[in-house]
Amino acid sequence: MTAQDINFKNEIRELTPLDKDYPERLRQISNPPTTLYVKGQLPPDDMPTVAIIGSRTSTEYGLDVARTFGRVLASQGVGIVSGMAMGADSAGQWGALDGGGHTYAVLGCGINICYPARNYRLYGEILRSRGGIMSEVPLDSPPLGKQFASRNRIISGLSDAVIVIEARERSGTLITVNAALDQGKQVFAVPGRLNDPLSKGCLQLIKEGAEILTSPEDILEYLHLKSAGEQLMLEKDTSALNPKQKSVYDVLSVNALHLDSIISKCRLPVQELAPILLELEILGFSECTKTGFYRRKL
Repeated sequence: MTAQDINFKNEIRELTPLDKDYPERLRQISNPPTTLYVKGQLPPDDMPTVAIIGSRTSTEYGLDVARTFGRVLASQGVGIVSGMAMGADSAGQWGALDGGGHTYAVLGCGINICYPARNYRLYGEILRSRGGIMSEVPLDSPPLGKQFASRNRIISGLSDAVIVIEARERSGTLITVNAALDQGKQVFAVPGRLNDPLSKGCLQLIKEGAEILTSPEDILEYLHLKSAGEQLMLEKDTSALNPKQKSVYDVLSVNALHLDSIISKCRLPVQELAPILLELEILGFSECTKTGFYRRKL
Protein backbone atom coordinates (compact mmCIF):
# COMPACT_ATOMS: atom_id res chain seq x y z
CA MET A 1 0.00 0.00 0.00
CA THR A 2 1.41 3.38 -1.01
CA ALA A 3 1.41 6.55 1.08
CA GLN A 4 -1.14 7.97 -1.36
CA ASP A 5 -3.47 5.00 -0.71
CA ILE A 6 -3.10 5.49 3.07
CA ASN A 7 -3.88 9.22 2.79
CA PHE A 8 -6.93 8.51 0.64
CA LYS A 9 -8.31 5.97 3.12
CA ASN A 10 -7.70 8.33 6.02
CA GLU A 11 -10.01 10.83 4.30
CA ILE A 12 -12.88 8.33 4.06
CA ARG A 13 -15.78 8.48 6.51
CA GLU A 14 -17.87 5.40 7.21
CA LEU A 15 -21.30 6.46 8.40
CA THR A 16 -24.22 4.39 9.69
CA PRO A 17 -27.78 5.59 10.44
CA LEU A 18 -26.70 5.88 14.09
CA ASP A 19 -24.11 8.58 13.28
CA LYS A 20 -25.16 12.21 13.64
CA ASP A 21 -23.60 13.09 10.26
CA TYR A 22 -25.65 10.46 8.42
CA PRO A 23 -27.97 12.24 5.92
CA GLU A 24 -31.45 12.69 7.38
CA ARG A 25 -32.99 12.20 3.94
CA LEU A 26 -31.55 8.68 3.80
CA ARG A 27 -32.77 7.88 7.29
CA GLN A 28 -36.30 8.47 5.99
CA ILE A 29 -36.25 5.89 3.17
CA SER A 30 -37.39 2.32 3.75
CA ASN A 31 -34.00 0.69 3.13
CA PRO A 32 -31.23 3.16 4.03
CA PRO A 33 -27.63 2.08 3.42
CA THR A 34 -26.30 0.29 6.49
CA THR A 35 -22.92 1.90 5.81
CA LEU A 36 -22.23 4.96 3.69
CA TYR A 37 -18.62 5.49 2.60
CA VAL A 38 -18.02 9.19 1.97
CA LYS A 39 -15.15 11.25 0.61
CA GLY A 40 -15.66 15.00 0.68
CA GLN A 41 -18.91 16.58 1.79
CA LEU A 42 -22.50 15.40 2.06
CA PRO A 43 -25.39 17.67 1.07
CA PRO A 44 -26.52 19.49 4.22
CA ASP A 45 -29.96 18.41 5.37
CA ASP A 46 -31.30 21.93 4.81
CA MET A 47 -29.90 22.26 1.27
CA PRO A 48 -32.47 21.82 -1.51
CA THR A 49 -31.31 18.98 -3.76
CA VAL A 50 -32.26 17.64 -7.16
CA ALA A 51 -31.16 14.52 -9.03
CA ILE A 52 -30.38 14.96 -12.73
CA ILE A 53 -30.42 11.61 -14.53
CA GLY A 54 -30.84 10.33 -18.05
CA SER A 55 -29.40 8.30 -20.88
CA ARG A 56 -25.73 7.41 -21.00
CA THR A 57 -25.96 7.98 -24.77
CA SER A 58 -27.68 11.35 -24.64
CA THR A 59 -27.96 13.49 -27.75
CA GLU A 60 -26.23 16.84 -27.98
CA TYR A 61 -29.57 18.39 -27.07
CA GLY A 62 -29.89 16.21 -23.96
CA LEU A 63 -26.37 17.05 -22.84
CA ASP A 64 -27.04 20.77 -23.31
CA VAL A 65 -30.29 20.59 -21.34
CA ALA A 66 -28.69 18.60 -18.51
CA ARG A 67 -25.75 20.98 -18.25
CA THR A 68 -28.01 24.05 -18.40
CA PHE A 69 -30.29 22.73 -15.67
CA GLY A 70 -27.30 21.79 -13.52
CA ARG A 71 -25.72 25.21 -13.97
CA VAL A 72 -28.82 27.29 -13.31
CA LEU A 73 -30.06 25.26 -10.35
CA ALA A 74 -26.63 25.07 -8.70
CA SER A 75 -26.17 28.83 -9.12
CA GLN A 76 -29.37 29.23 -7.06
CA GLY A 77 -28.05 27.06 -4.23
CA VAL A 78 -29.54 23.73 -5.26
CA GLY A 79 -27.29 20.68 -4.74
CA ILE A 80 -27.10 18.41 -7.79
CA VAL A 81 -27.07 14.66 -7.11
CA SER A 82 -26.28 12.03 -9.73
CA GLY A 83 -24.26 8.92 -10.44
CA MET A 84 -21.32 10.37 -12.42
CA ALA A 85 -22.32 8.14 -15.36
CA MET A 86 -21.59 9.18 -18.92
CA GLY A 87 -24.23 11.20 -20.70
CA ALA A 88 -26.90 13.24 -18.93
CA ASP A 89 -25.70 12.37 -15.40
CA SER A 90 -22.21 13.78 -15.76
CA ALA A 91 -23.43 16.67 -17.95
CA GLY A 92 -25.71 17.79 -15.12
CA GLN A 93 -22.83 17.55 -12.65
CA TRP A 94 -20.51 19.53 -14.91
CA GLY A 95 -23.27 22.13 -15.14
CA ALA A 96 -23.37 22.37 -11.36
CA LEU A 97 -19.63 23.08 -11.36
CA ASP A 98 -20.13 25.68 -14.12
CA GLY A 99 -22.67 27.38 -11.87
CA GLY A 100 -20.24 27.53 -8.95
CA GLY A 101 -22.38 25.18 -6.89
CA HIS A 102 -22.06 21.77 -5.29
CA THR A 103 -22.68 18.33 -6.72
CA TYR A 104 -22.67 14.88 -5.15
CA ALA A 105 -21.92 11.57 -6.90
CA VAL A 106 -23.24 8.20 -5.72
CA LEU A 107 -21.13 5.39 -7.15
CA GLY A 108 -21.90 1.74 -7.76
CA CYS A 109 -18.38 0.72 -6.80
CA GLY A 110 -15.86 1.54 -4.08
CA ILE A 111 -15.27 5.28 -3.86
CA ASN A 112 -11.56 4.80 -4.43
CA ILE A 113 -12.45 3.63 -7.96
CA CYS A 114 -13.36 6.28 -10.52
CA TYR A 115 -16.01 4.69 -12.74
CA PRO A 116 -16.23 5.32 -15.59
CA ALA A 117 -12.49 5.97 -15.71
CA ARG A 118 -12.85 8.73 -18.30
CA ASN A 119 -14.64 10.82 -15.65
CA TYR A 120 -11.52 11.11 -13.49
CA ARG A 121 -11.42 14.88 -14.04
CA LEU A 122 -15.07 15.24 -12.97
CA TYR A 123 -14.31 13.09 -9.91
CA GLY A 124 -11.54 15.47 -8.89
CA GLU A 125 -13.51 18.64 -9.61
CA ILE A 126 -16.45 17.43 -7.50
CA LEU A 127 -14.15 17.09 -4.50
CA ARG A 128 -12.30 20.34 -5.19
CA SER A 129 -15.62 22.22 -5.30
CA ARG A 130 -16.59 20.93 -1.84
CA GLY A 131 -18.98 18.34 -3.19
CA GLY A 132 -18.83 14.67 -2.31
CA ILE A 133 -18.36 11.13 -3.57
CA MET A 134 -20.19 8.30 -1.79
CA SER A 135 -21.11 4.63 -2.04
CA GLU A 136 -22.66 1.93 0.11
CA VAL A 137 -20.12 -0.70 -0.99
CA PRO A 138 -16.64 -0.98 0.58
CA LEU A 139 -13.43 0.39 -0.90
CA ASP A 140 -11.99 -1.61 -3.80
CA SER A 141 -15.41 -3.06 -4.71
CA PRO A 142 -15.53 -3.37 -8.53
CA PRO A 143 -18.40 -1.87 -10.52
CA LEU A 144 -21.14 -4.52 -10.76
CA GLY A 145 -24.57 -4.19 -12.34
CA LYS A 146 -26.53 -5.09 -9.21
CA GLN A 147 -24.67 -2.41 -7.24
CA PHE A 148 -25.63 0.27 -9.74
CA ALA A 149 -29.29 -0.73 -9.56
CA SER A 150 -29.12 -0.60 -5.76
CA ARG A 151 -27.31 2.76 -5.58
CA ASN A 152 -30.11 4.43 -7.56
CA ARG A 153 -32.34 4.47 -4.45
CA ILE A 154 -29.59 6.52 -2.73
CA ILE A 155 -29.56 9.05 -5.56
CA SER A 156 -33.32 9.56 -5.28
CA GLY A 157 -33.21 9.33 -1.50
CA LEU A 158 -30.78 12.24 -1.26
CA SER A 159 -32.89 14.36 -3.62
CA ASP A 160 -35.99 16.47 -3.11
CA ALA A 161 -36.98 15.91 -6.74
CA VAL A 162 -35.75 13.87 -9.72
CA ILE A 163 -35.26 15.26 -13.24
CA VAL A 164 -35.19 12.80 -16.16
CA ILE A 165 -33.54 14.06 -19.35
CA GLU A 166 -33.80 11.55 -22.22
CA ALA A 167 -34.46 7.91 -21.46
CA ARG A 168 -35.31 4.90 -23.55
CA GLU A 169 -38.50 2.95 -22.94
CA ARG A 170 -36.62 0.29 -20.94
CA SER A 171 -33.90 2.50 -19.50
CA GLY A 172 -31.93 1.86 -16.33
CA THR A 173 -32.87 5.44 -15.48
CA LEU A 174 -36.36 4.20 -14.71
CA ILE A 175 -34.97 2.21 -11.75
CA THR A 176 -34.16 5.53 -10.11
CA VAL A 177 -37.59 6.85 -11.05
CA ASN A 178 -39.31 3.87 -9.43
CA ALA A 179 -37.22 4.33 -6.29
CA ALA A 180 -38.15 8.02 -6.23
CA LEU A 181 -41.85 7.24 -6.53
CA ASP A 182 -41.59 4.66 -3.75
CA GLN A 183 -39.97 7.36 -1.61
CA GLY A 184 -42.71 9.87 -2.41
CA LYS A 185 -40.41 12.14 -4.43
CA GLN A 186 -41.62 14.34 -7.28
CA VAL A 187 -40.45 13.23 -10.74
CA PHE A 188 -40.02 15.72 -13.59
CA ALA A 189 -39.47 14.68 -17.21
CA VAL A 190 -38.17 16.76 -20.11
CA PRO A 191 -40.31 16.03 -23.19
CA GLY A 192 -38.65 15.23 -26.50
CA ARG A 193 -39.49 14.48 -30.11
CA LEU A 194 -42.18 11.84 -30.62
CA ASN A 195 -40.05 9.79 -33.01
CA ASP A 196 -36.87 9.82 -30.92
CA PRO A 197 -36.19 6.54 -29.05
CA LEU A 198 -34.47 8.57 -26.31
CA SER A 199 -37.74 10.43 -25.71
CA LYS A 200 -39.93 7.38 -25.22
CA GLY A 201 -39.07 6.89 -21.56
CA CYS A 202 -39.74 10.56 -20.72
CA LEU A 203 -42.99 10.64 -22.71
CA GLN A 204 -44.17 7.48 -20.95
CA LEU A 205 -43.37 9.03 -17.57
CA ILE A 206 -45.40 12.11 -18.49
CA LYS A 207 -48.32 9.90 -19.54
CA GLU A 208 -48.09 8.19 -16.15
CA GLY A 209 -48.18 11.45 -14.21
CA ALA A 210 -44.65 12.89 -14.12
CA GLU A 211 -44.50 16.68 -14.25
CA ILE A 212 -43.56 18.14 -17.64
CA LEU A 213 -40.35 20.14 -17.28
CA THR A 214 -39.60 22.98 -19.68
CA SER A 215 -37.24 25.23 -17.73
CA PRO A 216 -35.18 25.37 -14.52
CA GLU A 217 -37.74 27.88 -13.26
CA ASP A 218 -40.22 25.00 -12.86
CA ILE A 219 -37.86 23.35 -10.37
CA LEU A 220 -37.13 26.59 -8.51
CA GLU A 221 -40.86 27.15 -8.12
CA TYR A 222 -41.35 23.59 -6.87
CA LEU A 223 -38.57 24.13 -4.32
CA HIS A 224 -40.05 27.55 -3.39
CA LEU A 225 -36.91 29.33 -4.51
CA LYS A 226 -36.69 32.56 -6.46
CA SER A 227 -34.26 33.29 -9.27
CA ALA A 228 -31.72 36.07 -8.98
CA GLY A 229 -32.77 37.64 -12.25
CA GLU A 230 -30.91 35.21 -14.51
CA GLN A 231 -32.61 34.27 -17.76
CA LEU A 232 -33.81 30.76 -16.98
CA MET A 233 -35.70 29.73 -20.10
CA LEU A 234 -33.91 27.48 -22.56
CA GLU A 235 -35.26 29.44 -25.53
CA LYS A 236 -33.24 32.49 -26.54
CA ASP A 237 -34.70 36.00 -26.80
CA THR A 238 -34.39 36.71 -30.54
CA SER A 239 -35.79 40.24 -30.49
CA ALA A 240 -32.35 41.75 -31.12
CA LEU A 241 -31.78 39.79 -34.34
CA ASN A 242 -32.30 41.40 -37.72
CA PRO A 243 -34.81 39.76 -40.12
CA LYS A 244 -32.22 37.70 -42.00
CA GLN A 245 -30.54 36.50 -38.80
CA LYS A 246 -33.94 35.59 -37.38
CA SER A 247 -34.97 33.66 -40.51
CA VAL A 248 -31.77 31.59 -40.38
CA TYR A 249 -32.08 31.03 -36.63
CA ASP A 250 -35.67 29.78 -37.13
CA VAL A 251 -34.37 27.11 -39.53
CA LEU A 252 -31.75 25.86 -37.07
CA SER A 253 -32.59 23.06 -34.65
CA VAL A 254 -31.15 21.80 -31.38
CA ASN A 255 -29.79 18.93 -33.49
CA ALA A 256 -27.02 19.88 -35.89
CA LEU A 257 -27.98 20.49 -39.53
CA HIS A 258 -25.58 20.29 -42.46
CA LEU A 259 -24.90 23.52 -44.33
CA ASP A 260 -26.53 22.12 -47.49
CA SER A 261 -29.76 21.50 -45.58
CA ILE A 262 -29.72 25.04 -44.17
CA ILE A 263 -29.12 26.48 -47.66
CA SER A 264 -32.08 24.51 -48.98
CA LYS A 265 -34.41 25.65 -46.21
CA CYS A 266 -33.30 29.30 -46.17
CA ARG A 267 -33.01 29.56 -49.95
CA LEU A 268 -29.96 31.75 -49.55
CA PRO A 269 -26.68 31.41 -51.47
CA VAL A 270 -23.78 30.15 -49.39
CA GLN A 271 -21.86 33.42 -49.78
CA GLU A 272 -24.77 35.22 -48.08
CA LEU A 273 -25.59 32.52 -45.55
CA ALA A 274 -22.05 31.95 -44.22
CA PRO A 275 -21.63 35.47 -42.73
CA ILE A 276 -25.07 35.23 -41.07
CA LEU A 277 -24.15 31.90 -39.44
CA LEU A 278 -20.92 33.46 -38.19
CA GLU A 279 -22.85 36.44 -36.77
CA LEU A 280 -25.27 34.09 -34.97
CA GLU A 281 -22.33 32.17 -33.53
CA ILE A 282 -20.64 35.35 -32.30
CA LEU A 283 -23.93 36.48 -30.72
CA GLY A 284 -24.29 33.15 -28.94
CA PHE A 285 -27.33 31.91 -30.88
CA SER A 286 -25.68 29.08 -32.82
CA GLU A 287 -22.60 26.92 -32.86
CA CYS A 288 -20.68 24.87 -35.38
CA THR A 289 -20.46 21.37 -33.88
CA LYS A 290 -18.15 20.09 -36.62
CA THR A 291 -17.19 21.26 -40.09
CA GLY A 292 -20.32 22.07 -42.06
CA PHE A 293 -22.82 21.34 -39.24
CA TYR A 294 -24.70 24.02 -37.28
CA ARG A 295 -27.29 24.03 -34.51
CA ARG A 296 -28.98 26.32 -32.04
CA LYS A 297 -27.09 27.07 -28.88
CA LEU A 298 -29.18 26.91 -25.70
